[in-house]
Amino acid sequence: MKRYFLLLVIIFIFNACSEKNDEDIKIGFIAGLSGKYSSLGTRIRDGFTLAFKEIDYTINNQKVVIIQKDDKQDELEAKKIIDNLVENNIKLIVGNTTSSMTKVSFPVINKQKGSLLISATASGSDFTKKDDNFLRIQVENSEKKFKNLKKYIIKNKNIIFIYDSKNKAYTDGYEEYFQKMLFETWGNGFVTKFDINKPYKKFIDKLKTKEVDLILIVANSIDSANIIQYLRLAKINAQILASGWSKTMDFIENEGKAVEGVLFSSEYNENSSDKRFLDFINSFRKTYNKTPSALEAQGYELGKILIENLSISSDISTLKQRILNQKTYKGLQGDIIFDKYGDVSREYFMMKIANAKYVKIDNEMEK
Repeated sequence: MKRYFLLLVIIFIFNACSEKNDEDIKIGFIAGLSGKYSSLGTRIRDGFTLAFKEIDYTINNQKVVIIQKDDKQDELEAKKIIDNLVENNIKLIVGNTTSSMTKVSFPVINKQKGSLLISATASGSDFTKKDDNFLRIQVENSEKKFKNLKKYIIKNKNIIFIYDSKNKAYTDGYEEYFQKMLFETWGNGFVTKFDINKPYKKFIDKLKTKEVDLILIVANSIDSANIIQYLRLAKINAQILASGWSKTMDFIENEGKAVEGVLFSSEYNENSSDKRFLDFINSFRKTYNKTPSALEAQGYELGKILIENLSISSDISTLKQRILNQKTYKGLQGDIIFDKYGDVSREYFMMKIANAKYVKIDNEMEK
């Protein structure tokens, strides 16, 4: 009788473990998937989901279910989505793709024990050096991110700042550090600032009366390309430095000669010969029949980091610590190195558009 009872206990435990292993791994994914911000969100999503398509959405016999939600770059919508995911016990959430929307999700997830919010692109300084439920694989807006831009401040005194007020958690970082470097170098700030959501004409007319050395644009690819077109048509030919937010393939394809010579500080070289990067390019083209940009690459890298750690355990409550314990991950181009707070270090270098291609600027040429 005792043996029979023991056998039943063993069978019960085995079935319980089997059932637990068969549970789906549910991942929430929040991004702007519609409207003018959709270029960022859909590109991150495509790269992210490719990583899971390559493993047939299965990790150790557990199915991976990705629950996609569109925050529409709207705070109320983002709050409604994050609350709904929490109510449905979704512990692992990838998002948001802009820093402003991440600021909405962050405080909600940070109150949830055993939950994790992880972003491919949010780089606002609001999340820096905090022991919380948030990780990211994008370098935060800080001196380490902008250090290779200092030479452009030294060369250019009269700088115009064009920004997107709907993503201030991101654009404020650019303004803060550029203003700091400007005052340290020249003793002045930006010549003028312009919110890209306002009508262009008065601003462009105003620029014609000013001395302009460099124009810094921190906005999405559509808005950045549009205002560059306006600037060039108005014969304002100052050097343009754009943010990585706009560094997509359609930024070049849609605007042609107008964007020739535009500079970027980037962690991705589209002409890299790194095998991991080339394998990703081939896989992406085969799946989506188009060429990916740095944004798809970031989404893919995030997917691979999660897969690697979920393969060890599907326990989300310990996922953050597992990611941080390993610390260094092989990216598509160079290492992604987490610190104890979940902020990362990556190599940045200068790129420019030349002959309708993104080209890495040789260090010797920059000196």
